Amino acid sequence: MSRNPVPSLALLAAVTAIGFCALQMVVPVLPLLATAFDDRAARVQLVLALYLAGIAGGQLVYGPLSDRFGRRPVLIAGLAMFLVGTLLCGVAWSLAALIFGRVLEGSGACAGIVLGRAIIRDIYDREAAARGLAIVMMAMTVARLAETNTHPAPLDIVGMAVSYITLLRSPQFLGFALCSACTSASWFTFIAGTPYLLSDVLRQPPSTYGLMILLPMAGYLLGNAAAARFAFRLGSLRLVIWGRAVAFAAAIVMVLWYLLAGLDTWLLFVPIALCSIGDGLSQPAVMAAGLSIYPRLAGTASGLMGFLQMTVAALGTFLVALLPHDSALGMIVVVGGFIALALAFGIFAVRRPLGGSVPDVPVLQLRREESV
Repeated sequence: MSRNPVPSLALLAAVTAIGFCALQMVVPVLPLLATAFDDRAARVQLVLALYLAGIAGGQLVYGPLSDRFGRRPVLIAGLAMFLVGTLLCGVAWSLAALIFGRVLEGSGACAGIVLGRAIIRDIYDREAAARGLAIVMMAMTVARLAETNTHPAPLDIVGMAVSYITLLRSPQFLGFALCSACTSASWFTFIAGTPYLLSDVLRQPPSTYGLMILLPMAGYLLGNAAAARFAFRLGSLRLVIWGRAVAFAAAIVMVLWYLLAGLDTWLLFVPIALCSIGDGLSQPAVMAAGLSIYPRLAGTASGLMGFLQMTVAALGTFLVALLPHDSALGMIVVVGGFIALALAFGIFAVRRPLGGSVPDVPVLQLRREESV
């Protein structure tokens, strides 16, 4: 019997990263959009917040659809929606049109985010998946993609509901999912508030953000590289705790720096760069652990984890939008709060799981056991 070729990690990196690239490209000019469209800064924040909401909502759909119809056709449909949204953003004649285009972009791009993770979980066991996810988060090259869901499940509304209930009743899954969600929320909250602090308080041009953001990006890549290097040696669960501990230490550094020296450009980016090392170390392991609890529901689990990620992140950006744009301490407190919650949920999931522990056996064995 012939087997489909294993998809390239380079392609999985591309489809996973496309949504985040589209997100990051607009961040430096958020303060300028208020002038360009002659609108309030709070409404301009919807360009970011509703993009995240589009990613969140779509992930509840793509996972179950891919479990039924396969990863490839659902991924292609999502990328087509992303292209339509991008074209609309390019010709946007008003802020409302731009926001609508961004929602379409996010709704389509999340197919790559959900299915990239699910595909990796289809073809690797938990520790190898943690390494694969780390590599995917570093690479940005395009290659061919074959189908990886060799056991499509029937699609029905009741079945979808049962799948979601099954996942939500797992304390381990909730712990890993909320750890990942709070980790993402800390980052998106940071990028939602920082451009305004740079422009309104520190009087820096948008190019400053574009240059300084390279620090946390480099930190995240370093964390990913460490995760890929040590996933088999240390195990994914240890990477979760170590990564979140590094991020929490960085949050404490940020608070102390602000209290002792006040606001400056380096304060905004150096602690976050350190935090990003922890994020890059822990996020692949968190995702791999969460998707390993019920391997046959990998697509649904990936979608639900992604939904929680983007929902909490969107709530964080809305919260920042309610703060005065010159409130550096407010943003630091919100970012640090999410980082602390991520550590707490990570410890809960790893150290005190309820109702069993995360399986630590190969995925094919898990599937055989689930079919008995």
